[in-house]
Amino acid sequence: MKVFVLNRGSSTIKCFLYDFKKAPRQLISPLWEAHLQWKNNFEEPFLTIKNEQGANHSETIKEKTAGLALRYLMHFLFEGKTAVLSSLNEIDVIGHRIVHGGKYFKESVHVTPHVKEQIHLLSELAPLHNLSELEGVEILEQLLEKTPQIAVFDTAFHHTLPKAAQIYPGPYRWYEEGIQRYGFHGISFQYCSRRGAEMLNCDLNGLRMVICHLGSGASLCAIKNGKSIDTTMGFTPLEGLMMDTRCGSIDPGILLYLLEKKKKTLRELSSELYKESGLLGISGISSDMQDVIEKSLNGNPRAAVALDIYTHRLNTLIGSMIAALKGLDVLIFTAGIGENAPLIRERVCDNFSFLEMELDKIKNEKISSEDRELSTEKSKIKALLIHTQEAFQIACECWKRTSGA
Repeated sequence: MKVFVLNRGSSTIKCFLYDFKKAPRQLISPLWEAHLQWKNNFEEPFLTIKNEQGANHSETIKEKTAGLALRYLMHFLFEGKTAVLSSLNEIDVIGHRIVHGGKYFKESVHVTPHVKEQIHLLSELAPLHNLSELEGVEILEQLLEKTPQIAVFDTAFHHTLPKAAQIYPGPYRWYEEGIQRYGFHGISFQYCSRRGAEMLNCDLNGLRMVICHLGSGASLCAIKNGKSIDTTMGFTPLEGLMMDTRCGSIDPGILLYLLEKKKKTLRELSSELYKESGLLGISGISSDMQDVIEKSLNGNPRAAVALDIYTHRLNTLIGSMIAALKGLDVLIFTAGIGENAPLIRERVCDNFSFLEMELDKIKNEKISSEDRELSTEKSKIKALLIHTQEAFQIACECWKRTSGA
C-alpha cells in the first residue's frame, strides 16, 4: 500500500510517500519526502526533496503561495531525478494532519464533504492551520480525484485530559458550549511517548513523561501511563508557550484594554496575536529560532530578550507539567527547535538540575539524525532527543483505516 502523507504546518509543508507491505510495527523510511520551509509570511520558500535511492533536489522556489508550491512539488514524485512513481495514480491513500478536530473528532476519519465542512468551521479556532490543511485536502482531491483521503487530528490524543485540565475556570456554560481545552500536537506526542519508552526499554504505562514539541508552533504534554493528562495549548493553538509569531498565554485583560482603549479591531488583534508576536514580535528580526540565537550571541539586545523570554516561559510551563504528574521520569525534546537548538535544551536541563537532572553536554552538542539520550548515566531524570515522526504516525492511521487491521 502506497501512502502519501501531507503535513501542513504554520511555516512548513512536509510530504512523504510510504510503501507498506504489511502492517507497520516499527518506523520505516519513506520512499520519497519533500520539505518546504519559509520565514514570516511566505518569504524565502526553500524546497528540499530526496528519495530512498539518495537522489536530492533543492531550490528556492518562485511560487507566491503555499498552495501553488504544493502543486509544484507534487510533480517531483513522478518527474525528474527524485521521481519514484510513474504517475500520481499509484498512490493508494492520502493522510492529512489536521490540527483542530474539536469535540467532533476523537479519532481519524475518511474525508467526506461533511468532514470538510466541520474542519472549515473549526478554522475559527486554528486560523493558521485548519484552512491551509483544508486547502491541501482540496488540492489533492483535484490531483487525485478517486484516491481516498484520511484526516488525522492533532486534538484526538488529548481526549484523555481529566476535567480539571480540560475545563476553563469561566462560566460553566462555556464548557457546555464546547469552549474547553483541546490540546494539539497529539500526533507527535503519541509517537514520541512510544518511542521514548522503546529507547529506555521500559513499559510506557510505568513512565511519567513531559514532551516538549518545540517548533514554529510549540506545546508541552504531560503523559502518564501513555495518556495525556495535561498540555499547554488549549481551546486554540495560541495558548501556552511563546512561539515563532504567536504570543502564547497572555493576560486576557490586555485584549480588553486594546479593544476598549486603543480601539483595535478583531482583525488587527488576530494579526498581532498570531502573526506579529512571539520570537518575531520581540526580536524584531526573525521568527526563526536559529536567527534569534545567532543575533543574541552577537550582542543584539532584543534578540537576547526574545531568547530569555522563550526559555523562561518554557521552563515555567515544564514545571507545571511536572506538578501535574507529581514527579518526572523522562523529559523529551522534539520538533524543529527541540531537535536542532542545543542551547535551548541546555538552558532547560540546567534549570531543572535541582531535580538531579544532569545533561551530557557532549551528547547535547552532537549533530545527528539519530534519536539519542542526552542525560548522563547518573541523572535521575532521563533526557531524550527524539526526531518526531508525525508522518509515519499518520501513515499508520491510514493503514488502520483502510486495511481494517
